[in-house]
Amino acid sequence: MTGEVLGSFRFEEAVALRRLNRFVVEAEAGGCVLLLHIRNTGRLLDLVYPGARLFFEPRSGGRTRGVIIGVAVDDERAALIDPLTQVRMFEEAWRRGLVGWLKGWRVAGREPLYRGSRIDYLLEGPGGERGLMEAKSAVYLSERGECMYPDTVSERGRRHVDALAAARREGLRAVITFISAHPLCTSFRPCCEVDPVLCDKLRRASMLGVEIWAVKMHLEGGEALLDTAELPIALG
Repeated sequence: MTGEVLGSFRFEEAVALRRLNRFVVEAEAGGCVLLLHIRNTGRLLDLVYPGARLFFEPRSGGRTRGVIIGVAVDDERAALIDPLTQVRMFEEAWRRGLVGWLKGWRVAGREPLYRGSRIDYLLEGPGGERGLMEAKSAVYLSERGECMYPDTVSERGRRHVDALAAARREGLRAVITFISAHPLCTSFRPCCEVDPVLCDKLRRASMLGVEIWAVKMHLEGGEALLDTAELPIALG
């Protein structure tokens, strides 16, 4: 555990009332009902439910009053559920050299199209080596304390795994990073109960040499903290 501070935020708090759709949560703050934007399209049934404490970044204008960044899981800590913020914090850890398995590698491009799929990063390593990396949000917590992905069937995730397996066959470095942003998780595993096809694809991709990593972070006291860049992984 590093406890490295990756970023600081000035949040406002609200209490969730109900999730209206994939992108909007109805909440209450200071006796007023407001709408908040949520960028995480997972079901998040164990986090976003009536009565959950939400941390959001306010904004003016538009239909919603702010963007939900985190959800409290105890009196001090919160899960960082916003995928955009997760990626920003991951990139900050990478920039500072805290992600050892990316040492010497840099972002050569963003969202390159490969085998019909948009992959998050085109990588360039020492000596001009090339690679591809996809980052996935993993905040679904199992009863055994595992951060998991996905929490619903993900056709897009399956396509990404297939594309990265193909890249590895062609000699590129291929990486899948699961950003495990729940403070209570102690390891990562794919949620085979929800998407067994994706789970099987991950196992096969790993055998081909696709690297699977999990980075753990969480929110505490208005700060995003890196817990570890090498969370234990079990592929099931």
